[in-house]
Amino acid sequence: MRILGVDFGLRHLGLALSDPGEILATPLKSLRVESVREAPAAVAAAARETEAGAIVVGAPEGLEGEEGRAELRRVERFATALRRETGLPVHLVDESLSTREAEARSGRGRAGGRAAAARASAAHATAAAVILQRWLDRPRHGGAR
Repeated sequence: MRILGVDFGLRHLGLALSDPGEILATPLKSLRVESVREAPAAVAAAARETEAGAIVVGAPEGLEGEEGRAELRRVERFATALRRETGLPVHLVDESLSTREAEARSGRGRAGGRAAAARASAAHATAAAVILQRWLDRPRHGGAR
């Protein structure tokens, strides 16, 4: 079964997809949404398009303080909406440092201009692949929420 990975953001959603054997995550694309309310439907459409059987969403479990707790609640609400929208299992996995790891993997740093926007878009999809790969690498995907 293919698994869809999501790097959740308020305006940008990175998507990644596993192979049918659930071994390798590959960046898929980045979606831009005008509001967070559009996000579940946009991801649900991608799940249908890719025939995903489950979804993995990155959650900021390593963040501390009120800001971190608020962000985690936002992701949990998104995951709940995704479950309703798709009927698929939705798992949360720690996304700590996934963006930095994605930038390191691609060999790209931060810069300005139009090219930087394209790199940032690709970085969201690469971060989703990092998140999804973390989940895939767990023995039988254990420990997922």
